[in-house]
Amino acid sequence: MMARSLEVALVVEDVLSLVVMEKVMAHTQRGYTVIRPMVERGVDNIRTSIPKYRTASHALAHIVLADLDKAPCAPALRQQWGVATLPDAMLFRVAIREVEAWVLADRAGFASFAGIPQSKVPQTPEALADPKQALINLVRQSRNRRLVAELVPAQGTSMSIGPLYNERLGQFVREKWDVAAAMHAAPSLQRSVDRLQHFLE
Repeated sequence: MMARSLEVALVVEDVLSLVVMEKVMAHTQRGYTVIRPMVERGVDNIRTSIPKYRTASHALAHIVLADLDKAPCAPALRQQWGVATLPDAMLFRVAIREVEAWVLADRAGFASFAGIPQSKVPQTPEALADPKQALINLVRQSRNRRLVAELVPAQGTSMSIGPLYNERLGQFVREKWDVAAAMHAAPSLQRSVDRLQHFLE
C-alpha cells in the first residue's frame, strides 16, 4: 500500500535530472509529490543557493541533486559546499559523475533505445570521466539517423548536445528506463534510492 503523500521541493541542474529524479522517487513507492520543481541551469546556481534551500526546508522538505563533475568524490563535494550536515527535511544527493551515468546504467534499456549492442554500453558508467559525452558518442553509432540528429550536436555547432536531447532522453527515462536495473551498475543511484526510502520517516 502506498504511503501518505510526501510533498517536497526538488532542486536539480537540468531538465534530464528532473525527469530522472521524479522516476527514482516514484520507484520508492513512498508517495513523493514534487510541488516545487526547480531546474537551476547549472551546478554553480545550486551551490550558491544552498543556504536558501536550507532555510526553506523548514517549511517544505527539499531534495537536491547535483552532479559530481570534476570533484574528487561526493564527501569532498559535500565538504566544499557546506552540506556535510543538514536539517532533517533537506536531502542532498550526488550523481557520479553526471546523471547520464545513471541513464546508461540500465544497459539493456539504453542499448534498445539507442539501437546499439548492449556490449557497447559501459558496465561501470560511474567510472566514466564524461558520461554525457560517452552517451552522445554511443548514440553516434546508432543506425537510427533520426535519433542521431536529435541527440548529437551538428558538426560545426557550438552546442554540446543535439536539439532534442532532453526531450528524447526524458521520454526514454519516463517510459523505458529501469531504475532497479540501473541501481546494479550505479552505486550512487543505489545509495540515493536507499536514502529516499527513509527520508522524512
